[in-house]
Amino acid sequence: MDKIAELHDSINNIDKQIVRLLAERKDLDIALANEKYSLGLPVRDDELNKTNIQKLQDLGMTMNLSPDFIDSVFGKVYKNSESLKISHLLGIISTSHQLNRDLKVSFLGNVGTYSYLATYKYFNSLADYIRPKNCHSFDDIISAVESGECDCGVLPIENTSSGCINEVYDLLQKSRVTIIGELTYPIEHTILVSRDTDISRIKTLYAHPQPFSQCSDWIHTHLPDAELKACSSSSEAMETVKNLNRDDCAAIGCAEAGALYSLKSIHGNIANQKRNITRFIVIGMVGIIVPEDIEAKTSITFTTENTPGSLVRVLNVFSSKGINMVKLQSRPRIHNNLDDVSKGAWDETFYADIMVNANTEVMLNLLKELEQVTGSVRVLGCYAASSSYTR
Repeated sequence: MDKIAELHDSINNIDKQIVRLLAERKDLDIALANEKYSLGLPVRDDELNKTNIQKLQDLGMTMNLSPDFIDSVFGKVYKNSESLKISHLLGIISTSHQLNRDLKVSFLGNVGTYSYLATYKYFNSLADYIRPKNCHSFDDIISAVESGECDCGVLPIENTSSGCINEVYDLLQKSRVTIIGELTYPIEHTILVSRDTDISRIKTLYAHPQPFSQCSDWIHTHLPDAELKACSSSSEAMETVKNLNRDDCAAIGCAEAGALYSLKSIHGNIANQKRNITRFIVIGMVGIIVPEDIEAKTSITFTTENTPGSLVRVLNVFSSKGINMVKLQSRPRIHNNLDDVSKGAWDETFYADIMVNANTEVMLNLLKELEQVTGSVRVLGCYAASSSYTR
């Protein structure tokens, strides 16, 4: 027994050394982030990380350690390292209000879309220069981030008038991105024309499907016979009307964006709900650590059996811990390589936004309890709540 105790002590001492080395590594990560910041270089370097892990795997094999084991250990170390460096930079930004480098961001449409306006509102204080990638679909926005072509992406996820954007929720199920921020943007839809005209003359109305839905009451009342032509974005709708240059065509957009296309507003505030606000999420490949003094929001998904009481059991977990759930959305489960396919009985997917910091003991305990009453749980991201961290 003394020999066993001696071996346990030796193992514990090695573990303590590992922790001390990880702490030293953390200090070096912060120093590296500062140096890259001063040189205007991007923090993330996926190729270098892959190369380094490969070298560690090769070294491990010489010591009878499997490559999978090395990858599982150092994969987490490197992921935490990237998160730490990005979080450190966000701390710098919160005081200096400027990130000394270019930032590549993907969003829907071109100049003048609501996504364009929201993107520049969010990132103007984070970068000297924004290098935009104009995308034609939500899938393209996510793919640009996953491939490393862009640092971040901006996606609309819900609107006070038309509700949740289900396509975005479905894409998040099968993507590898993480949510790193959010913002809300007031939407004031207006009728934009290229030439002076009267509402009664408009025969064709161009817009993204979402504005059509959000302005359906006004359209039904004022343009019941107009042909509605859906576009991939508000910018495409405005550009189409500009190029047609006819007095019987109009687009739905905002007056500020319309001016960029030399369009005039002839009727404003046409949304079904006068308080029309869109919530956007900001996505990246590496999560951030939200400081404890900033109100944090965490987005998760979980699956339940399609049986009576299954959702109630999950909600009771949140209630028992006093955690405020500010969003709950149900979507059909999309099977993909992120899921455990052996758990086929769990076929309802729920998205929840909860007011808790993911990097706390409260969250760790919550996840443990949720695992007992759900098929699977996945954290989509933890980020500063927009109500307490405005841009």
